[in-house]
Amino acid sequence: MNCPNCGTSNLDNATVCVNCGRSLSMGAYTPPPPPPSEFSAQPSQPPYNAPQIPNYLWQSIVVTLCCCLPLGIVSIIFAAQVNSKLAQGDIPGAQDASQKAKMFALIGFAVGIIGIIIWSLLFGAGMLQAWRDAQAANS
Repeated sequence: MNCPNCGTSNLDNATVCVNCGRSLSMGAYTPPPPPPSEFSAQPSQPPYNAPQIPNYLWQSIVVTLCCCLPLGIVSIIFAAQVNSKLAQGDIPGAQDASQKAKMFALIGFAVGIIGIIIWSLLFGAGMLQAWRDAQAANS
């Protein structure tokens, strides 16, 4: 009996090929399943034709630390979603997350700058009032 896989001649009562180890009772060759890989998880990379979409992560971190904590955190959350959605092939979702990260970072920056201006004006008014009170006390 010849092996259907490798063509090696085997004994008539053999059930397994002496050359390749395949079963001789199989009518046609079916390839074995691939061995399990210890590195089964593939690194997440965007597809080759995926557009470059900015994630605005560093801008979100700066806004969180320097300007407006709540809006900065929201911006970081959306910025973190951009790369994972690109890796999944969700281009519209990645673009949406990128736009939202940018929007919240800009709003947080504006709120922070406006807050600093208002605080500076109030601090300056308080200092001016304290100076006037000190001048009035000296007179």
